Amino acid sequence: MAIKNNKIIDRLGLGLSGGGFRASFFHIGILAQMADQGLLRHVEVISTVSGGSIIGALYYLHVKNLLESIPDDRITDQHYIDIVKEIELDFLKATEKNIRMSTFTNFIVNFKMVLFEYSRSDRIAKLYNEAFYQLVLSGVSDPIQMQELKIYPKGGSTNFYPLTDNNSRKAKVPILVLNATSLNSGRNWQFTAQTMGEPPVLGINKFDKKPIRLRRADGDGYGNMVNTPINQQQFSLGHAVAASACVPILFDPLAISNLYYNREDKENIRVQLVDGGVFDNQGTDGLLQYDCTCFVISDAAGQMGTENNPAVDAIPVALRVGSILQDRVRTESLLHLTATNTNNVAFISLREGLGIQQIGWFDKNNIQAPDILIPPSSQDFGVDPRVQDSLSKMRTDLDAFTEVEAYSLMLDAYLMSKMELDNYKKTVNCSDIQNSVSRSSNNDWAFLGIEKWMREPTEEYLKQLKVAQLTFGKALMLLPWLLIPLFFIAFVSLYVYWSQLVGLLFSSIPVYLIVIALLPLVINRIAPDLLKLLPFLEALRPTAMLAKAVGKVMLLTMGTVFVQLYLWIINPLFLKYGRLSNLK
Repeated sequence: MAIKNNKIIDRLGLGLSGGGFRASFFHIGILAQMADQGLLRHVEVISTVSGGSIIGALYYLHVKNLLESIPDDRITDQHYIDIVKEIELDFLKATEKNIRMSTFTNFIVNFKMVLFEYSRSDRIAKLYNEAFYQLVLSGVSDPIQMQELKIYPKGGSTNFYPLTDNNSRKAKVPILVLNATSLNSGRNWQFTAQTMGEPPVLGINKFDKKPIRLRRADGDGYGNMVNTPINQQQFSLGHAVAASACVPILFDPLAISNLYYNREDKENIRVQLVDGGVFDNQGTDGLLQYDCTCFVISDAAGQMGTENNPAVDAIPVALRVGSILQDRVRTESLLHLTATNTNNVAFISLREGLGIQQIGWFDKNNIQAPDILIPPSSQDFGVDPRVQDSLSKMRTDLDAFTEVEAYSLMLDAYLMSKMELDNYKKTVNCSDIQNSVSRSSNNDWAFLGIEKWMREPTEEYLKQLKVAQLTFGKALMLLPWLLIPLFFIAFVSLYVYWSQLVGLLFSSIPVYLIVIALLPLVINRIAPDLLKLLPFLEALRPTAMLAKAVGKVMLLTMGTVFVQLYLWIINPLFLKYGRLSNLK
């Protein structure tokens, strides 16, 4: 807890959850409402996860430009409104390029990902920097380095440090905390402008008995990164965001080398990072680490759904158990936050206003007790319950979002957060928030154009929101006539290459050669120690690895052509169909 002259210092923290671009667009709506209510100038810590990190880093860069160009006494709430308006339009335009599929558009880069130590996470880090961040700041490295994020407010000290110097400012200088998860220790890993690593223990933790902790490097006391190797001081913002949004299985873990050495084991430690949502998907730990006393939490993360008859096979059960554990972590972290900060937490969730069905049981006479129905309440903030239900199920992905999808998420957050923040300002124990002045909206947010459909949805609008829940096949669902040229291309391809395909199917490749090629790889996956006992198989590993690499190159070549055709033809058609101007 921050204390100065025996007085507790109020510190507002903003937590932006994970959830892909769905979460990013939802958070834009929260930022817009906070701007309208005069709250953004009071935010001192921004703790972000995954999709929240993507948009949180972009917002932070704009704030850095603002605070470094205008003196504190001349900064108004309108400046923050202008920032969010710029982000509202630019972020949608950037995501329309389909970041996920753009990862695989370059032949050379695809081969690099197969043959060298260059992962999909490295590739998407570069795309994040190019699409979102590099154009915002001038006079910095390319890519932007984490150490270049430190804010030097205009008219302030060159040794300005937010935790000690913000108290005298009206427009606070925020600290950005990008959260990832360490596979090495299972703990939270944080990136800031000053340092990176596992944060110090909060209080006395007698339950964490892991034998090692990857200590966070110390700064110089003023927020500067000075006590880490040069190559780590130059760690890029794009890579930090990629680590925070590194969804397991979909993306390779992001590695950091040459930062730690285990003297006891005499072994280098290669840090492997995955999505911050594995540890804390709402970013609450980052806010508590920096002694925040008041909190606004924007939660657009995917949540576990219910199933009437869950599958009982090994893999479905394992996946379901993982979802249950994640859901438990989310609930407990939020309960802990609200239990220790009563009245000081504003919580805005994408699942707000949904109905609940409490199902009755069968009694001894085989008569089922009546269900208790808690009706939906989203209409209280101006959203039809059918719309709210569809938005809560929208995909958590990094592909292209249409105007209809993006504006719906933004406006949903904007409308529901108004009710929550209006009440929050009346009950919170933070004078800056209580005294913040709301401005009457002049109705010029672009996302307000979708409002009449969210209040009274048409069948076409509901159809688009239904399709928006899909990860794949969205364009075909909205534009089924695309199947005709796809079938034509497939037919022509089969006709042209039929003889070669038949020759391949009936070729006489000895089965034993296939087994010999694949066996070392299979054993290495299942029981790598067996290779030490079977040296003749170990000798075949280079051949097997070469065969695997050749197969990957062939698949990537065909995949790259498909991705390029998709982004050239289908993606623009999908986006055009989802324009607000086309909504009837």
